[in-house]
Amino acid sequence: MPAIRLERVTVMETLVRQIESQIRTGELEPGEKLPGEATMASQYGVSRPVVREALGQLRERGYVQTVNGSGTFVRHPDVNTISAAIERHLLFSEGHSITVDHLYEAREAIEVSAARLAALRADDSHRLLLLGHLEEMQVGREDRARYAAADMAFHVGVARASGNPLLPTLLTPLVRTILMGMLESHRTVDGVDLGLSMHAEILERIGDHDENGAGWAMAKHLADSRRLFPPEVLLESKAEQS
Repeated sequence: MPAIRLERVTVMETLVRQIESQIRTGELEPGEKLPGEATMASQYGVSRPVVREALGQLRERGYVQTVNGSGTFVRHPDVNTISAAIERHLLFSEGHSITVDHLYEAREAIEVSAARLAALRADDSHRLLLLGHLEEMQVGREDRARYAAADMAFHVGVARASGNPLLPTLLTPLVRTILMGMLESHRTVDGVDLGLSMHAEILERIGDHDENGAGWAMAKHLADSRRLFPPEVLLESKAEQS
């Protein structure tokens, strides 16, 4: 019986990959309506339950959208769909419990590199946006939600200023969990002052085109943030996704 289940899953994943390929190559175009389950089962030589499960996977990955009463339509996944899917996989990684250390190891891998690259590649428009986020943090320092939103926008802005489109894409799935931690750490005595001073330092190093200094400042800021990040946030985030 387990062998039969394994074979069925393999067929389903093969079908998912085939349809994904057809969408990426343009053989199936955005907005195109897919045939019904019975027709697709015949077309691909699989059973209707396999088609149904494959469509579920494709919906989760953002490749198709089902409209009640109308059918299933091809779409291209946007960053929010991709991020939500990655976040679910992160929180429910089989055999692994995601810890705060894991979160900050990932942030360091993404954000220190982003800061270093931003020092080399950011233009005036990037620096002005980052300055705007920093000023919003200063104005909203007494407002937890306003401060945290501006704080996170600064970090995503640095990733975008890196000129590498993969870095903000990799950071985005972590945003929700990071924001929850920011909202809690805002309650600490030194959280806001530390955050403001280190964000200003990061921006200054980026403005000076100081690659090593920008990387150091981001690493220092993340170390401070790690110290203040409440571990229960990851448990709450996972419970909300259940």
